[in-house]
Amino acid sequence: MLEPIIIIEDLKKYFHRLLVLDGVTTRVQPGEVVVIIGRSGSGKSTLLRCLNMLEEPQGGRVMIDGSELPIGQKRTAAVRKQIIEIRTHMGMVFQEFNLFPHRSIIENVIEGPVIVKKVQSEAAIAKGEELLNWVGLYEKKDNYPDQLSGGQKQRAAIARALAMEPRIMLFDEPTSALDPELIGEVLIVMQRLAEQGMTMLVVTHEMGFAREVADRIVFLENGKILEEGSPEKIMDHPDHEITQQFLTHIR
Repeated sequence: MLEPIIIIEDLKKYFHRLLVLDGVTTRVQPGEVVVIIGRSGSGKSTLLRCLNMLEEPQGGRVMIDGSELPIGQKRTAAVRKQIIEIRTHMGMVFQEFNLFPHRSIIENVIEGPVIVKKVQSEAAIAKGEELLNWVGLYEKKDNYPDQLSGGQKQRAAIARALAMEPRIMLFDEPTSALDPELIGEVLIVMQRLAEQGMTMLVVTHEMGFAREVADRIVFLENGKILEEGSPEKIMDHPDHEITQQFLTHIR
């Protein structure tokens, strides 16, 4: 078996005195698609944000693609550089797109490679156009975010994340801000990404996507993994009544 690309051991996160992640432990294999579900406030988004140090965990150990997160270390210049390096292995797609409104779509896509990776502008544009074509937005490359629909913005955000050539993609409720008729166009791109072998951690309530695309579903409750398993196991034969109640409400 391959070495896990993500190792999470006893991860803890507090917001003031509130324990939001309570000893989360799991491993993710290269190419695995893991869907994280749970009630609001269960720690799903916080877990993703801890993986790329957008939130600072207070305990535990995390390995990302062979590199250990500097949890608990003072943010010296060397530690900040280490965090930036680890983040280049992970793309993150947020609920609210987070595109720069004053830059065109192609400018949004190439910013990371040009600024962080020092890729030459011409090469970055060529790659960016290729990615925008892949997500079905080539003709929108010179438009600005406010000229796009929500679904188009989210597909542009996916292209922007992929421009950094990550080995892992984190999706934090990528369709929750979209009108129902636009959700499908984003899920199709995510499914194609999974089919290409991208390692993906996805926080979502789209259970049809979870059943069809996920290799494993993780159910979080009060900052702990209550149960995890295949989509069939979790959705059709959950061990816990809490999981059953949750699934009944969101189907």
